Amino acid sequence: MRAGVILPLAAMLTVAAAFGLWLGVRAVPPTETDIILDAAARYVAETGGEATDCAGWPPPIEGVRMVVICGPDWAQAVDAWGRPVNLPDPEPGA
Repeated sequence: MRAGVILPLAAMLTVAAAFGLWLGVRAVPPTETDIILDAAARYVAETGGEATDCAGWPPPIEGVRMVVICGPDWAQAVDAWGRPVNLPDPEPGA
């Protein structure tokens, strides 16, 4: 009788722990290095440039975690999860 209760309970706990671990790993945002490498890969795919042309920094813009600039005329802003963000055009005189 005990094995008939303990084994299913142990299996359910194992499945619940695995599901919790999976959710926890998904909730970790990418590192700054991951963001720069991802943007650099996009830059190389779009322009054929070198990934070493890229650098990133955290700007003082709300909702933007990092801006990655590659070469003289390619830039991309990304949010906390590494998704591209469209920045509004600056107002005249700003």
